[in-house]
Amino acid sequence: SCASTAARAGAPCPRRAELSNWGIVPMIHIMIGTKAQFIKMAPIMRELDRRAVHFNFIDTGQHAGITGDLIEPFGLREPDIRLRGEKTSITRLSEALAWTGASLGRAALRLEGIRRNVFRGEKGVCLIHGDTMTTLLSLLFARRCGIKVAHVEAGLRSFDLLDPFPEEMIRLIVMRYSDILFAPSEWACENLRKMHLEGKTIHAGGNTIVDTLRFAASRTSGTRPAGSYVVATLHRVETIYSRSRLETVVALLERIGRERRVLFVLHEPTRQQLVRRGLYAKLENLPSIELMPIQPYLTFLDMLAGADFIVTDGGSIQEESYYLDIPCLVMRARTERTEGLGTNVFLAGFHDGKVDYFLRSFPTLRRGSGSRFEDLHPSEVIVDHLIPYA
Repeated sequence: SCASTAARAGAPCPRRAELSNWGIVPMIHIMIGTKAQFIKMAPIMRELDRRAVHFNFIDTGQHAGITGDLIEPFGLREPDIRLRGEKTSITRLSEALAWTGASLGRAALRLEGIRRNVFRGEKGVCLIHGDTMTTLLSLLFARRCGIKVAHVEAGLRSFDLLDPFPEEMIRLIVMRYSDILFAPSEWACENLRKMHLEGKTIHAGGNTIVDTLRFAASRTSGTRPAGSYVVATLHRVETIYSRSRLETVVALLERIGRERRVLFVLHEPTRQQLVRRGLYAKLENLPSIELMPIQPYLTFLDMLAGADFIVTDGGSIQEESYYLDIPCLVMRARTERTEGLGTNVFLAGFHDGKVDYFLRSFPTLRRGSGSRFEDLHPSEVIVDHLIPYA
């Protein structure tokens, strides 16, 4: 079973003795590259800074066009290492394939260069997050250099290798070959137990997004849109590269727009595919639908908190909607996250009947029991378990 979170309360860490057997090592490496990874790892980095624990901050640059704007709001320092010189995000499938191929080649052929230029010649532990290509590449880079790997948000499963693809496959590889697995929930712990990985699993006591939202609540921008509105945002490959799914989403937004104001926050790949399918102009001509670029994160959170409901295919936004207690329609066939399901989150599965039910019932889809998350501090738990490496 998962190790407990007793360390945060001052009790001995259940795995600390085992970690100490690996030896006290000089460096914690944090390797991230996407917007969601910056948002969810920021509270861990803030906690390390609070304790004056030094760490090597590595940015793979996968979302370089938007992650730079997250540094200042979260009070983070600039990355120590940037693996991409470009200041733009990887938004096209061709760019992603080229970047992945080049990174894999670097991992396979340039061992001494990685040791010196990425990990600064130091061992320790490399903290990675989630299920992106950055997650997989970070694992490969660290393992290639003989560095221990700790995976944040481990244990999430959709139980379908092709949905979502490649995320489910990446999760399985990363969980299998990481040395420490920080699971955000009992459900995630149980999934890891079934994979016979309980010996390296630690229950973090929650998802680090809880710490992020707590931080954001203390810094609300006061720029929330006036009046009643719905927030929509979609970006997943299986949504935007499928003509039928993209058309279904556009038809849904048109339907919602007949009765409500819709703020459609567009990721660049989503905008590109809408233009390519001839759907962007269609939405642009509807006065009730406002097409908006990606918003600063704290502004976007405030926008979510004031929405009547949310339409998304994003797992992180599903989590945020749960903790914010805002009804959320998830436009996916499956989700690897359990937050909110059965309360304020409704999985549409692209079925008209389920969408109809949500649009009729969303005012009742709230937890309604007040906040239950004041005592959750997963970033502190994770840092407690990293201290042997500092």
